[in-house]
Amino acid sequence: MARRTAYTSSLALAATLALSVLVARGARGLELRQVTRPYLHSEGPSWDRAHNGLLFVDIAGDSLHFYDAATGGVRGLAFEGPVTPAIQLPGGTLAVGVGRTLQEVDWAASGFGAVLASRPAVLATVDQDKPGNRFNDGAADSLGRMWIGTMGPEPVVGQVTPNQGSLFRITRRRSDADPLWSRLVDPRGHRDTDGGAALVTTALANVSISNGLVFNRRETLMYYIDTPTRRVDVFDYNLAAGTIANRRPAFDLAANNVEGNPDGMAIDADDNLWVACFGGSQVIHVDPRTGRLLRRVAIPASQVTAVALGGPRDAQGGDTLYVTSMRKGLSEDQLLLEPNAGAVFAVTGLGVRAQRRP
Repeated sequence: MARRTAYTSSLALAATLALSVLVARGARGLELRQVTRPYLHSEGPSWDRAHNGLLFVDIAGDSLHFYDAATGGVRGLAFEGPVTPAIQLPGGTLAVGVGRTLQEVDWAASGFGAVLASRPAVLATVDQDKPGNRFNDGAADSLGRMWIGTMGPEPVVGQVTPNQGSLFRITRRRSDADPLWSRLVDPRGHRDTDGGAALVTTALANVSISNGLVFNRRETLMYYIDTPTRRVDVFDYNLAAGTIANRRPAFDLAANNVEGNPDGMAIDADDNLWVACFGGSQVIHVDPRTGRLLRRVAIPASQVTAVALGGPRDAQGGDTLYVTSMRKGLSEDQLLLEPNAGAVFAVTGLGVRAQRRP
């Protein structure tokens, strides 16, 4: 059962709140609930509108999870390797990254059970020349075209080998007679060489930690994070062609005196961004058109990893901000200050709703 707790938005109280399990309500009426137990590295949340729940992964725990908003229960599915991302695809299946391999998984067909009803299909394996790499964050556009990035080895939490990752465009193969497939095929006829069931194109190279990828409502812009830059960048996006161009900064954390490094990201119905700040105990709300910091939301965990908007009222656009966090890498003393690190939290009372594309 989820623990309901009142919430304050003051960053200065973050450590105190962690010890007192968030007992004070903030002046702006925000409320934070811890909705799962702590995991090693909860990440990659996305709201599953069809099943009224939240999908998320535990990267270090090699597992995919589903939080049922109606019951408060969490179900899990184990894999053989670090799991991220888990992207919802048209038709109800999931694209799940396991290490450097992307699999198509129909978890809903098994009722989100511990055993799949059918064997996953291998879509692609990337970075063949960099066996220490793994997938990190990603998203799909409205046509089901996936944009997923990788990162280099991380022998110590926060110490990633730089410039080893890439950003890939990955498209499931379909019959040439399929109208949707004909809109998605690479005009150059590119075919991947690993025998997977997808087309793979490298969109960006020399990436350190590919992160936080979202589209605006009209899908004319794609926002993207390479974490060590401490920026959110934006590209012009051509949905028909599946191409990005004209990269430029949208928000600079250092210039705005924001603590922490940008990690996962979500976008709301107003096309404003919500950015998880790893090492900053907060999520920031940003207007990417003006570069303005709108507000900060404190989280009782220093290693905030990602965010998603959703919730039971998602028919009108969910109004709950789900926040994942990480406990891996924290010392015993740090865990005493933030015992719930690694849990998934839900913040309400923000006055925003999830984006619904046309």
